[in-house]
Amino acid sequence: METIFKGRTVTSQEILDALHEFSLEYPDTATYENWLRKDSYNYAVRYGEDVFPPKHILSRATGIPTTEFSGGEQTNRVLRLLGFNIENK
Repeated sequence: METIFKGRTVTSQEILDALHEFSLEYPDTATYENWLRKDSYNYAVRYGEDVFPPKHILSRATGIPTTEFSGGEQTNRVLRLLGFNIENK
């Protein structure tokens, strides 16, 4: 699957690759900026038994810095279109 985000094509495989890279860097995904405890992170993308910060994953997959787009529904829509599950954290 693929969709367009900020003028760039992004694929399900690129998201999967970003999830894998994130898992390698943060084997315990909760250690990333302590994101599960921060109120500024409202959503999580679930893949298997793990949850990940959606905006950071989309940034990794596209190469677009997180400062150039908003999280929340903008990010979640892209991930849902690519077949990923988003949940309230």
